[in-house]
Formats: sequence, structure tokens, C-alpha cells
Amino acid sequence: MKRVTETLLVLLLIPGFGWAKSAQNNWENLKELHPGQKIQVVDSTSKTLNGSFVSVSDEALSLQVGKNEESVPRAKIVRVSVRDNSHRARNMALASGIIGGITLIPALIGLGISSNEGNGCGGCVAAIAAGFGGGAALGAVPGSRTLYRVKK
Repeated sequence: MKRVTETLLVLLLIPGFGWAKSAQNNWENLKELHPGQKIQVVDSTSKTLNGSFVSVSDEALSLQVGKNEESVPRAKIVRVSVRDNSHRARNMALASGIIGGITLIPALIGLGISSNEGNGCGGCVAAIAAGFGGGAALGAVPGSRTLYRVKK
């Protein structure tokens, strides 16, 4: 049973390696941003600016922070991240399936053992529901992805 579990975990992890993104130290990645998109910029003094993307040039990045438009020179930017809500439904389905599947196997084993003795396994059913529900909740948390990061 241990070997089967290990094999299943490896097979679940393999597709993740194919989702690797392009190099984060490429300034051209910022050209995929759209005006109004929520971004976070960290500069060389560790100051963090959260705002809406305005524009990007070869020399600087502009964003709307509150009522002010800030322009940060490229030489001072350490990292630019974007809030990523576009895959929330996919992430919910994946996390629900993975965590629910992980809880499903031991719960079904427990259910099978209990049903042989004439007892139900309410805890097993609750564990399965909690696994799928907890996975969906975890997948619903919005994340951010780094578009640009200076090489150290």
C-alpha cells in the first residue's frame, strides 16, 4: 500500500513541472500587464507599492497608488508581482480533488472496516466532506505571481 501511495503522489506532482514560467528577470514580461491591473512593486530600499498598473517603458514602470501616479525607475525595481485571480476556479477544483482524494483513501478503508462489523462510519464521511471542502477553500485563496525579479 505504501508503494502505491508513493507512486500516486509522484504522478500527481509531475504535471506541475510543466507549468514553469519564463525567466522572471526579463523586463519584457511586464508588457503583458493591462492598465488597471493590480500590481505590487518592491524597490531597492524594500519599499512596497501596491496599486494599479498604468504603463511601462524601458526606463520605468508607472502605477496608480491611491490618487497619486508613481513612476519607479527600472534601476530601482527589485520585484513586480501581479494579483492572479484568473485561475481561481481551476485552483479550487485541483485543490479539492487532490486534498479530497488524499482523505478519500483512508476514509474508504475505515468505512470498509467499520461496515464489516455492522457499524456505519459517520466520521469517515465527515472526513471525506472536509477534505473536498477544505481543498476548495484553499484553492479559492487568490495568489500572486512574480512577473519580474532582479537577479541577485
